[in-house]
Amino acid sequence: MGAARIKVLGLRVPVPLTPGQKFFGSFFQKRIFLLPFLALIFFWLLHESALPAYVWFTRIPDGVAKPQPFVDLRAVLQAGACWRAGVDVYVPSACLGGGVFNYAPFMLRLMVMPVAATAACGVLMALGFIVSLSWLPRPRTRAEAWVMTAAMLSTTVYYGIEQGNLDVLMFIMAAGGVRLVLAGRRLPGFGVFGLAAACKFYPAALLVLALRSSRRRLTAMAVCGVVLLALYLAIYGPGVADAIRILPSGTPFRATFGRIDLARGLNLLHLLTARRVDGWVGPVFTSGAEVASVASWLMGLAAMLAAGLRRGAARKTLAGLDPARHAYLVAGAAVTVLCFFAAQNVYYRAMFLVFTIPGLARRRALLAAELLLLWEAVPRAATGGWLGFWLLREALWWWVIVELGAMVLAFVTAEVTRLRLDGAARKM
Repeated sequence: MGAARIKVLGLRVPVPLTPGQKFFGSFFQKRIFLLPFLALIFFWLLHESALPAYVWFTRIPDGVAKPQPFVDLRAVLQAGACWRAGVDVYVPSACLGGGVFNYAPFMLRLMVMPVAATAACGVLMALGFIVSLSWLPRPRTRAEAWVMTAAMLSTTVYYGIEQGNLDVLMFIMAAGGVRLVLAGRRLPGFGVFGLAAACKFYPAALLVLALRSSRRRLTAMAVCGVVLLALYLAIYGPGVADAIRILPSGTPFRATFGRIDLARGLNLLHLLTARRVDGWVGPVFTSGAEVASVASWLMGLAAMLAAGLRRGAARKTLAGLDPARHAYLVAGAAVTVLCFFAAQNVYYRAMFLVFTIPGLARRRALLAAELLLLWEAVPRAATGGWLGFWLLREALWWWVIVELGAMVLAFVTAEVTRLRLDGAARKM
């Protein structure tokens, strides 16, 4: 980055940069991942010296004032303490203040730190998240640096860290696992993915990267995966069923995203209702919730069909990427798409969109949509939950999911074709 370029009579002419411009550009491209660390220090100082201002910031993502950080992490550590005391944490109890533990039972075995260590564990998790950001591909231009900065400092990321939610830990593990796979250390990399999936289920989407392996290695990993899954379910099956049964689900108008949100919101607005039709042979819906559920799955099917039609554009996007950008884009897309279709998700889980940012430099409209979704808490709070913005948000989510789904499908079909051709070549 020794010179900028300006147009003179239609030609691009190099213009030397000043020392200040060189330093500015170098900082943003090489040291960009220090910025979240500075943000962490800022909010710590704000909490210690200007608590009302800190609380004002905490209201932005979900409208709830939180004088103390890491409330989700505190609840999880409390659940671990209750479980060690013999309490059934999957049913409401006084030990959990009437709440329940809605994570996998395997997670309880890992929650060994006392509740008093919440702040220390939260800070360590935040620092680990900042370190994991440095594993993502570095920006190649100043414009990419600004976009990555906006993604890293978004309200989505802030919300997850401020809550101390374990999705932050899943992000760290996912970033580290992808880095290991890229370095050729596949066994530990996929081991990290498996450990993350044992904790929170959805990181299983990262195992799609196993398709990059050879047929022999993929077969071995598949056999090991089936054996480990069977062992996991044999040990933790009942607890897994309990955790899935009590997965939280709330209003679609606040800090959430997912397949169900648009249909559920339209139902709550009485724009999507069930009406009995005389002579109709088919299912009779007894509630608007059933209508919303069926409608959301139909929309999901339509979205995946649209994703299939967009595979050509997705293939072009993936073809021009280096291995790191390619892997992180596929990983982030796979996790986001799975979470979107599987359940209603709290807003901070959208942080996995950050994985996709480095690989979308040539898809400016999609990049802009993702940045808006990463920052959507600000206009949502500023407009007081205006219906028009909610509809825009939902439309953007469905479009982004179609595009990311197309990239996952393009990746899967390309790798399956490669594996098939490799098998045919070996038989010849």
